[in-house]
Amino acid sequence: MEFRMLGPIEVLIDGVPVHLGGRRQQTVLAALLANAGRPLPRQRLGSMVWNDPPPSAGPNLRTYLRRLRSALTDPLSLESRVVADRRQVTLRTEPGEVDLEVFDDLCRNAARAREAGDAAQAIGLYDQALRLWRGSPLDGIDTDNPLYATAVELTERRYAVESRRWGMLVDIGDFGAAIGELRAAVLANPFHERLAELLMLALYKDHRRWEALQVYAETRDLMIGSLGLEPGPELQRTHRRILEDDLTR
Repeated sequence: MEFRMLGPIEVLIDGVPVHLGGRRQQTVLAALLANAGRPLPRQRLGSMVWNDPPPSAGPNLRTYLRRLRSALTDPLSLESRVVADRRQVTLRTEPGEVDLEVFDDLCRNAARAREAGDAAQAIGLYDQALRLWRGSPLDGIDTDNPLYATAVELTERRYAVESRRWGMLVDIGDFGAAIGELRAAVLANPFHERLAELLMLALYKDHRRWEALQVYAETRDLMIGSLGLEPGPELQRTHRRILEDDLTR
């Protein structure tokens, strides 16, 4: 089986998508998947499905779990991956079946390659990890659902990995790839100062100093105009170093 949470919730058996039912039933699976391998108390599970549980919440939850147990039956063992008793529910998964787990493993391997000085291998592993993403994690979860915090945290982890990869592209001198991707990222996330900083560094090192300074000016104008705030110290420091034509310290 394949369990996918780095985008819309999906489950594949032998490469064939499984019908996961309606929105609430998919929310049940999302909660179980976010806690894969760990027992989830039924009461906690119910609070993730309904912010204000109706009188029918208990019977409905039992129905959703029954359908998921049927849908997620392993074709080899004929056992369901959804294990439930009166108190708790567990989603059983095998190593390598959950895309988030694969993502984390690839990122750990990339970090080891980076520490060993093998930038090309590290970038390749980061590329593999980022290709697992199919959109917003746990896509479709309501913003007032407890699972939304998990989706936000996963999105931040993705940004962190992308930033490390872009930083490595700049370090090895692959400015063409870095600049194009970073421009798109800055447009999509105009208040993400680390992205602006990486774009400035890439442009400066590609002998495009004026463009690097323009990125800072545009970012600063946006932050002051929208938030009433100056850029943070790291971005200001990079700007000052580019002005002084000195990125050696």
